[in-house]
Amino acid sequence: MFSQRQAYFIIGFMLIITGCASTNINKTVAKKENKTTKQIEIKVDTPKKIEVKKLEVKKIKTNRVKVRKKILKYKYCNKYIKIMNHATKYIKEEFNKGYFIKKDVIGAKAQLFLIESNSQSIFAKNINNALNSYKSQYEKAKKNRCNLSKYKISPLEKVKLKLEKLEKYMLKKEAINDM
Repeated sequence: MFSQRQAYFIIGFMLIITGCASTNINKTVAKKENKTTKQIEIKVDTPKKIEVKKLEVKKIKTNRVKVRKKILKYKYCNKYIKIMNHATKYIKEEFNKGYFIKKDVIGAKAQLFLIESNSQSIFAKNINNALNSYKSQYEKAKKNRCNLSKYKISPLEKVKLKLEKLEKYMLKKEAINDM
């Protein structure tokens, strides 16, 4: 029959032939460079799962020495930002459709009052839900140190600023018509 040495040899040979001893790993490295930041994205493909890791390297200038600080980016930052963008877009579109296209300053002010006082109207409920979603995602992203430089002003504040501009425009137009 077979000796113990032959059995081990056959089992080892079968493992090598079937590929159980090694796995196929493909690595792709993509580099994006700015003046102050470098982002390196590494994707490792394995048969079971895909892992994505993002690294940001910031250059900090001191008197004579350049120090590089590595910041690991939280993997759900894109999810938070996507939800915040959707909420902002929804609020802007609703006000544009309802009030800004028609140049209805009084109606927009009334609607803002209803939104701020948490009214039970359908429009106010929808806008308040979008604002609550925006705020919760903003807090999560802030907690996980995501880049929120574009999101310092809430969407409702942006609507208020646009309303002020529209009001000034309407006053100028009215003053010109009175002459």
